[in-house]
Amino acid sequence: MCKRILINLLLVFISLIVIEGYCFYKTKAENETFKKQADRLESNNTRGYETKYRLLKPFSPTIFRTSFIKDNTQKSIIWFGCSFAEGAGLDDNQTPCYKISELTGKSCINKAKGATGTQFMLYQLENDDIIDENVDYVIYIFIWNHIQRLYNYQVNPLIDMFNLRYEITNNGLKNVTPNCNPLYSSFFIKRLLNKKIYNQANKESLDFQLFNAVMEKSVEITKKKYPNSKFIMVEFPELSRKELSEYEIKKLERMGITVVKAANLIGDINIYEKKYWLPDNIHPTEEAWDLVLPKLKEKYMN
Repeated sequence: MCKRILINLLLVFISLIVIEGYCFYKTKAENETFKKQADRLESNNTRGYETKYRLLKPFSPTIFRTSFIKDNTQKSIIWFGCSFAEGAGLDDNQTPCYKISELTGKSCINKAKGATGTQFMLYQLENDDIIDENVDYVIYIFIWNHIQRLYNYQVNPLIDMFNLRYEITNNGLKNVTPNCNPLYSSFFIKRLLNKKIYNQANKESLDFQLFNAVMEKSVEITKKKYPNSKFIMVEFPELSRKELSEYEIKKLERMGITVVKAANLIGDINIYEKKYWLPDNIHPTEEAWDLVLPKLKEKYMN
């Protein structure tokens, strides 16, 4: 009897190893495709940092693009966002951080990073040493996909370095990122959770509860660290053409956020024209930022 139980347990164990191995190699193949896409976006000679996403740790100096520091001023801009804000596919002197620094004459501390979202901004504000008493502006470039990333990147096996998990509890917003959890490290378990995560992300796009909580906490920290700063959130259009509703924007404004829709800044110009998007990677071109940023500076940064 004991021998049969041991044999059955061994068979179950072997089956689990085979399943986990299959999920690992399937994920590995997907990850290679992901890295090739990232390498294509970061192929410019001026991109001096590593692009092996799974090997990087948050806040390594190699994972951020260049910041632009002005010697003639102590005033600074802290720049948050994903690959849009980072300037994927652009040379350093074409990136929005460089351009806003040139337009304002202020230093721009670049904390944007491709494949991240709102929770990565919050995590940096909570943990990263970017204290600067003379910060004038904290600018967050928002795209609609950040709503999905609040949940998707919690269990996505391709984005291990950005698996930041937040939940709303009775005591407020809480970071619940698992540490040393073997099940959380299982590629099989992560794939099982994908359907649940999709449903969570879909619900979030309807009520914005977690997004609002993350934004409110980010503003709260900003006010404490940089009391003289202005928090600006710029909604940049996506080719999906999804955007925040006026109702949601008013919620953000009540938190003390200046919400700016890039499409409104440029008036009748069609931001969806091909010349404003890099071919094959759906990121803004230099021309797109040249449309938006001068208007942003003129109307909201004087």
